[in-house]
Amino acid sequence: MKKMILVALVGFLSIGLSAQGVFNKGVLMFNAGVGGPSNFGAIPSVNFSGEVGVIPTGTIGVVSFGGLAEFHIGTFGGDPFPRFYIGPRAAWHFLGLNTNVFDVYAGAGFGIGFNGKNDFRNANTTVYPDAFVGGRWMFGGAMGLFAELGSTGLSFAKFGITFGL
Repeated sequence: MKKMILVALVGFLSIGLSAQGVFNKGVLMFNAGVGGPSNFGAIPSVNFSGEVGVIPTGTIGVVSFGGLAEFHIGTFGGDPFPRFYIGPRAAWHFLGLNTNVFDVYAGAGFGIGFNGKNDFRNANTTVYPDAFVGGRWMFGGAMGLFAELGSTGLSFAKFGITFGL
């Protein structure tokens, strides 16, 4: 009887652990990837982002806060110019999938874009909105792949590697 109770307890605990999800309160995740296209050419951007789970929303989600930095060489009039974006963002991670492999999220933020000068365009600074949906596939414990779509920094799509602490 004791063995049966122990087996049942271990079974229930393992089910509960597998249903906790990839992203929870206190989890810290980093992304590094490439993005494209953009309004200023098809040259891919390089992006880095990070976020931490802060506010649980019941059993179905977690709100995260973090930031995004992105670098891109744009073209205007056939002449290249550097672009840099940095800004805060927040996301809501859906935990209803009951998996410890996939993370789906949506979020918003804003950032400042610094556009360099070229022969056809003056340097300027612009505030950009940031609205996105994304997902992660964790295949090696704390390592995985991510993808995002939307108006995010300097590109409309991003993908790359992700890792968590």
